[in-house]
Amino acid sequence: MAQPQMKMRQDQAATECGERDGAFYVIAVVLGTLSGVLQAALRDPLLTTLLVTASTMFLGFMRPRRPWRWTLLVALLVPATMMLANLMNYYTDLTRAGIYGTVLMTFPGIAGAYGGHFGRGFLRQMFGTK
Repeated sequence: MAQPQMKMRQDQAATECGERDGAFYVIAVVLGTLSGVLQAALRDPLLTTLLVTASTMFLGFMRPRRPWRWTLLVALLVPATMMLANLMNYYTDLTRAGIYGTVLMTFPGIAGAYGGHFGRGFLRQMFGTK
């Protein structure tokens, strides 16, 4: 009797995290690329870090299961976008320190993703689920 229930839970978990997350992966890539473009255009790391934190918090709130994935997608696209902008001669001040600094944006991104994750759990606990 335990086997059908376990199978049903596995199918439910696969449906919850796999089929509907595709749009959120696209949103994460767009937000990460936007953060990188903002960093390359304005050269303001604080504003970029704020955008990374807000983006990962939104994604962590909307999809609280495995919030670390949003940090990887959003925060690590910032240095990738900066390197691409450097290859296209748009961002000419690229240094190793700048790349390392943008990689450090993963830390506020982690805080944002897990803040959204726990915020969703808090709201669910306080006001119940549908």
